[in-house]
Amino acid sequence: MTATAPVEVIPEITFNSGLPAFPDAHRFAIVRWGDDDSPFSMLRCLDDPELAFVVTHPLLFFPDYSPEIDDETAAKIGLERSEDAIVLVILTLGASPADASANLLGPIVVNRQTNDAIQAVLYDTRYDVCTPLNK
Repeated sequence: MTATAPVEVIPEITFNSGLPAFPDAHRFAIVRWGDDDSPFSMLRCLDDPELAFVVTHPLLFFPDYSPEIDDETAAKIGLERSEDAIVLVILTLGASPADASANLLGPIVVNRQTNDAIQAVLYDTRYDVCTPLNK
């Protein structure tokens, strides 16, 4: 993953266990949000058209971000090699773009070989669920 690349478009990824707080939401698509150079994408639920999240590559805004995904979490999506992982973070939008924040404690990890995905829960206290994008 390059730090300046937009999030790749993936027509369908599967969260076998759903997402926390959305246990019935399993199938999602990653689609561009904005123009071709936009660093943002939408994680749109295919099971519930009302459910969508803005996501981005964390390295675009947090170049030192290096989450450690534990073996149990990686095994749940069949992830054997780190180069097969796509790591995204969910953004919370505020009243203005300057108010946006990222959930660095719960990254989305997608196995690019299988399109299986999971929201990891990190135990690293350096990260927070509400980290400002413009820090």
